[in-house]
Amino acid sequence: MAKFKPYLLIFLNLFSIEMFAQNSPAIISDSDGFTYVRSGPGIDFDILDTIFNKEFFYFKPDRNSNWVEVTAWKGKQIEGFINKSKIQEVKNLDNDTLKEIVFQVLDKQRTLADNFTDAWKAKDSIAYRRTRRELEYYSETKYDPILHVIPDFFCSTKDIIIIDRLFETMWADKGSANEMPSFSIGECFNCNPDLVIERINKITDEEQKKLVVGHIVWGLMNQFDVNKEGESEDNKYHELMEKLENANF
Repeated sequence: MAKFKPYLLIFLNLFSIEMFAQNSPAIISDSDGFTYVRSGPGIDFDILDTIFNKEFFYFKPDRNSNWVEVTAWKGKQIEGFINKSKIQEVKNLDNDTLKEIVFQVLDKQRTLADNFTDAWKAKDSIAYRRTRRELEYYSETKYDPILHVIPDFFCSTKDIIIIDRLFETMWADKGSANEMPSFSIGECFNCNPDLVIERINKITDEEQKKLVVGHIVWGLMNQFDVNKEGESEDNKYHELMEKLENANF
C-alpha cells in the first residue's frame, strides 16, 4: 500500500503549537467592555495591558484560584493574569453563537488572505507589506483560536458547512506556514473521517484537494506521534491513513 507524502512542507510555529496543546481559547465577558491583564494574581499587581470584549486569548485553567494565567497576542505576546469571573471559554458558548463567530473569523481570514495574494500578484510592495501584517496579526489573534475549537464543534454537530468553509479558507491561505489548520482538520478527520472524505469529494479543484489531504496527513502525523520513517504504533493512525488512501482522491 502506498504511503501518503505531505503535500506541504509546513514549519513549526512553536507559540501556536504550545497554546493549542495546553491552553484553552476564551473571550472577555465584562459589562465594562474590557478587563485588565495584571502582572500577578490580584488587583494589587501592576496592569500590563487591556483585553477588550470579543478579543481572543488563551488561558490555563486553575481550579484552585480565582485568577488564571493568560496569553494574548496584540502585535506582541502578552502574559499575565485575569480574574476568572471575566472569562468566557469559547468552547462553552452555545452552538449558534459559536457557529456565528467561527463563520465570521473564517470569512475574514479568507478575505485577508485574498487581499495579500492580490497585492503579491500586483507586485505592490506597500500593499504587500500592509496586507501581510494584517493577515499575520489576524491569524495569531483570531484564526488560530478558532481553529482550536472547530474540531469539538464539528465532532458534536457534524456541521458540514463549517468543514466546507474551513477548506475554502485553507485554500485561500495556502501560502501560509501555519500548522494550526493541519491540527484542526486532522482532529476533525479523526472523529468523522467518512464525512470529511465526503466533503473533500465535493471539491472540484484537484490542487485544492491535494492541499486539504496534505493538511490532514500532517495533522494525523502530529496527533499520533509518527516517527521520521512515517511509522506509528497506534492502530487508529493506520486505519485513518488507509481510509485516505482508499478514497482515491
